[in-house]
Amino acid sequence: MDTYKAIVSKRDVRHYTDQPVEGEVLQRVLQAGRMAGSAKNSEANRLMLITDQAVQDALVEAGDFASWIGSAPLIIGFASPAPLLRLFDVGRQAQNMMVAGHAEGLASCPVTLQHADKARAAVGLPADWEMPMIITMGWPVADAPDSPLKRERVALEELVRHNTWS
Repeated sequence: MDTYKAIVSKRDVRHYTDQPVEGEVLQRVLQAGRMAGSAKNSEANRLMLITDQAVQDALVEAGDFASWIGSAPLIIGFASPAPLLRLFDVGRQAQNMMVAGHAEGLASCPVTLQHADKARAAVGLPADWEMPMIITMGWPVADAPDSPLKRERVALEELVRHNTWS
């Protein structure tokens, strides 16, 4: 799949098979995250690969909209020392990984963790670290239902402004 097609066809998916994500496919996804840029080239984020069901179940409590995340064969957490946390960097890294995974046939979905203390406790992070976001990843089920929020994208003519707002 070429880059443009991978970007424009990627959709968030919350239904996965039990097949693990491993080997060369996982390495390519991780490498895509490693190669994302970071503010002042700090590379402060660390990736947490979470496959243990008990840890996944504990992470459910860290997000307001995370009840389903324990069904993914892989959760990737983005952890950073609190003073160096740059959400833009987390997003860049996550998007690289999700697009790379999609190009490999994987499905994924980003999830915000609103309760830092619960996220920290679930994965054993030090007190001065945060994990504000995870992505779930796995092989998609063939008959996944459409999202109830599925709709047409905003047209480019509505999305883009030139030079000034009006």
